[in-house]
Parts: sequence; structure tokens; C-alpha cells
Amino acid sequence: MKNKLRSIAVLWVVLLASVAYAQPPTMIKKCQGCHGKQLTGKKKNPSIAGLSYEKLYASLTSDVPKKMKRVTAKLTEIQKAELSEYIFKLDKP
Repeated sequence: MKNKLRSIAVLWVVLLASVAYAQPPTMIKKCQGCHGKQLTGKKKNPSIAGLSYEKLYASLTSDVPKKMKRVTAKLTEIQKAELSEYIFKLDKP
């Protein structure tokens, strides 16, 4: 329940801030390093372009793949929400 409330609070902060991204968040480079410049997959890493916000956010918070744990540990909850929102809003492949 506590995690759910935290997630809702983070989502509200992001939504209320109404940040329009003229440029991608700087943290996106971490994603592109493994998932490719267009986030459509690279080598053994899957595409993340076209995933839902919920799936992206879960992969950064509660359902983190083993390979991503070191990277996600360095991100704040706000950064995780911003990345999820930005990737979700990209043109679908």
C-alpha cells in the first residue's frame, strides 16, 4: 500500500508539473546505451519503444530486470516517472 501511494504521489507531481519536453531528459542516455538510440532494441536488450507508461514505470521501480538494477538504483522516483512518461509519449515504432 505504501509503494502504491508513493507511485500515485510521484505520478501527480509529474502530471501537475506539466513538463513539456523540448529535449529528452538527460537520463535517457542510460536507456539508449542498452536499448539503442531509438529505443527499439540492441543486441540482447529488448525494444522499450511503444510500451505503456505502466509497464515502463514498473520496469524502473517494482519489476526491475536484473541487468537494470544498478542503473535504476541511481534514479529518483521523479526521474523514473519522467523517463517512463517521455518514452511512452515517443512515436510508436
